[in-house]
Amino acid sequence: MTADPEERPQLDFWFDRWPFGLLVAVVVVSVVAPVLTAIFYSEADTWIGMGTGFSATSLAFLIALAWDRRQRAYAELREAETERRRDEAARAAEQERRETEARRRFSAVALELERLQASLTRTVDEQQRYTYFFPDLPSGSWGAASAPLGMIISNYGLMADLSTFYGHVDELRWRLRFKAQPGVDGAAVAPIIDALARQMLNDVAILAAHVRRQVASPDVRPVADASGGDVVARRQMTGAIRAVDARALADG
Repeated sequence: MTADPEERPQLDFWFDRWPFGLLVAVVVVSVVAPVLTAIFYSEADTWIGMGTGFSATSLAFLIALAWDRRQRAYAELREAETERRRDEAARAAEQERRETEARRRFSAVALELERLQASLTRTVDEQQRYTYFFPDLPSGSWGAASAPLGMIISNYGLMADLSTFYGHVDELRWRLRFKAQPGVDGAAVAPIIDALARQMLNDVAILAAHVRRQVASPDVRPVADASGGDVVARRQMTGAIRAVDARALADG
């Protein structure tokens, strides 16, 4: 015999309805018991005992409720304190990660600036004697580090100066390639290249010192910092980078 798929499931009294029946029985007993007690025993004692028991039960319930709320409040406070400590630990770990990343990336940029300084020295000394002169002018470390450092470094003045300097590196490459083209008067272009190389040679020494300081102690923006960064007093010329002290500007 197959079961009808449309047949609704039936409730079993012993497993599904006995809690309701027990509740009804308890209510009936609670109402009938005081009445029977008052009939067969002393009525005055029955109602006095019932009132006393009800008062004691109510007081015990209120005490238990207050204690439960107190314990729940303490639990919420402990949970909030744990969450705060967890957030502080996460911020400290993120801050440490940022500082480590800044040191590593600035270390690579510092090595690249040293190579550029050596190449610029050669360019100032030798480029006028050769038509085809292509020194080592790397920019890969800065290209890989500029975007991540821009997100975590608060020294925006240094980041802007490095970007300007590496723009001059690209400009120097272009001038050297232009000089090597056929039909270009190398003697006329060489002084222009020499002027840019000398300016860059002065700038790279200043930038290398600032980058080495960042390797030792990076200016990492705090994790919870919502400000726009420090305002840096500076002036940039068309031909070179010029760093200006804020106190010097104020005195002037």
